[in-house]
Amino acid sequence: MAALPLLVFSLTTLAEITGQTVLNSETVGRTPAPERDVPRVARADALVSLAGGLFGTSLMVTSAENIGIGRLTGVRSRFVTAGAGVLLIVLGLATPVSRALAGIPEAVVGGSALVVYAVIAVMGVEMLRRADLSGTGTGNLTAALALTAGLLPLLSPELYAGFPPWARTILGSGVVAGTLTAVLLTALLGRFGAGGRRPARPEPRARE
Repeated sequence: MAALPLLVFSLTTLAEITGQTVLNSETVGRTPAPERDVPRVARADALVSLAGGLFGTSLMVTSAENIGIGRLTGVRSRFVTAGAGVLLIVLGLATPVSRALAGIPEAVVGGSALVVYAVIAVMGVEMLRRADLSGTGTGNLTAALALTAGLLPLLSPELYAGFPPWARTILGSGVVAGTLTAVLLTALLGRFGAGGRRPARPEPRARE
C-alpha cells in the first residue's frame, strides 16, 4: 500500500515530463518531437533516480524552474548546465561558502523565485492556449476542473485533513491532483460525453 502513492506520483511525473520537454525544446529553438524526446527524458530521470537512491538522495525529475530560467536568460548551452553542476559540487565541499549562501535573505530568494514561477505560469498558459477550449466541447470543462483540483491544496491546506494518509499524499499535491483530474475527465468525457459520440453516417440515397 505504501508503494501505491509513489506509483501515482510516477505517472504524474510522466505527464509533467511531457509538457516540460516540449517547452524546453521550444525554449532552445528546437522543433518539439515528444514521441522521440519524452521517452528519452523519462528513462534518463529513472536511471538518475535509481543511482540517487543508492546515495540516499531524492528522486530526479525534470525541473520547470530551469526552463523558466532558460526562457529569461536566453542561455541555451548545455555546457552552462554542466558548469553549474560542477559549481554546486564545489560549493557543497566548501563549507564556508555554503554557509555564506545560506545567509542570503529569504526575501531575495523568494523574489527571484516569484519571477521564475511567473514565467513558468505564462508558459503553461501558452501551452493551454493551443488546446481546443472553445465551443461546447469538454476541453474547457476538463481544464477548469483540473485547475480547480490543483489549486485546492494550496488555497485550503486542511481540506483533506480527514482523509486517510494515502489519500492526503495524493490529493495534497496540486500537481498530482490536477493531473489525475485531467486524465480521468479526458477519459470519461471522451468516452461518455459529447466528444465520444460519433456522428451518424448519412444513409445512402436510393438510386433513381
